[in-house]
Amino acid sequence: MRYKTRGRWGNGLVRDKDGGIEGLPLQLMILVLIAGVGSAVMMGWMAGLDTPTTISSVYADPGEIVLMDGDGNGIFSNDDIDLSVHVVDGEGNDVSGALVVLNGCNIASSSGTTAYGTTDSSGVAVFEDLEASHIGDSLSFVTITVTKSGYGSESTNNIPVVCG
Repeated sequence: MRYKTRGRWGNGLVRDKDGGIEGLPLQLMILVLIAGVGSAVMMGWMAGLDTPTTISSVYADPGEIVLMDGDGNGIFSNDDIDLSVHVVDGEGNDVSGALVVLNGCNIASSSGTTAYGTTDSSGVAVFEDLEASHIGDSLSFVTITVTKSGYGSESTNNIPVVCG
């Protein structure tokens, strides 16, 4: 049994007794074509995006800090620590203008403030005359946190602090 829709504004589709609709393959092909063009446009747009620049490596020199207990009271300290931190991006380039903050083992500048600095044009931040202390002779760490706008933040580098 086949019939055609009636009325002046009918859609002109013809139905058969199996319930199939003629013209569906054409509509499906148009839909696939539109989806393909849309996907091609999106892929072209995404291919033009640059990968974000990130801080890749942070190096500290020296690789460890040594604290001493001069009077035997169990408080290990050092008030003459010099440290340099080198920051490199994912392509191996030096990162200038990055903020470098040191935390842990009561590390501070000689004036007692938080130890922080900014990397120079060669990606190096230099810290001089830092003070640090630690109670007990256990191993501890100073964490280096590096942050720069557009690069993100990196805080996976820890400097071991040895009490001896």
